[in-house]
Amino acid sequence: MRMIVRHILITATLLIAASACIAAPDECRLNISNSQKEKLKSLATETRRSTMRERESMRRARYDLLQVFSSYTIDERKAKAAQEKISSAQLNLLNIHLENELALRGLFNATQFQQFRDMMKRHTRDSQTLVIAPPEEDILDRLPNKEMLDELGISADNQKLLTPSNRKLILELRKLSAQTLEMYGNYSLDAASCRKLIGSIHKKQIELLSLQHRRQRTIRTVLSKDQFQSLQRELAKSMAKRNHTHRRDQKP
Repeated sequence: MRMIVRHILITATLLIAASACIAAPDECRLNISNSQKEKLKSLATETRRSTMRERESMRRARYDLLQVFSSYTIDERKAKAAQEKISSAQLNLLNIHLENELALRGLFNATQFQQFRDMMKRHTRDSQTLVIAPPEEDILDRLPNKEMLDELGISADNQKLLTPSNRKLILELRKLSAQTLEMYGNYSLDAASCRKLIGSIHKKQIELLSLQHRRQRTIRTVLSKDQFQSLQRELAKSMAKRNHTHRRDQKP
């Protein structure tokens, strides 16, 4: 899922490539005109702006959802509003990626496009391993874990009720994401087929949010209010630790 759903690396890739067009040694430069270079830089700037806007919108919405789920009594209206914002940002990011791919094909011919792809691979080969999901993105899926539930004295049978049931969906998302990225690797791009895949990906994203919500309801049927409050304290510690790690890894 992280290939597209969580880590859309268009921004970094485009900015690196745009810079490389000017700064790289002669043998690494793209064989494009000055006009194309300017258009590529403009595309990178606009893609960066729109991507950052949607990622920030999604970050805020996920934080809002985390706040909703930190209360023993779920405010369903607020939960729905936050989920709709998350879903909207997810779809917008997928569409930004597609529009970026279409724009590249309007900018380059087939040979230039392949050169561009090769340049991206050289400059981003190791960067994906350094990308860390914002802590609010996956904590509701990962926690509470078995260690936390054991400390709360939750029985094995009840722990089974809280086991995340999203694995199948995630595998399906990975498959769809791989198909989409494979299509984006070809100069001849069928936009209609890509939009159909994006629709399928987004449908799975919505299902994941629904599963997450359902698990939160189940947590409240298994845990007493006191146990839930204890769990929230442990979750807060985990979030603080994750935030610290994220900030440390972001330092130059």
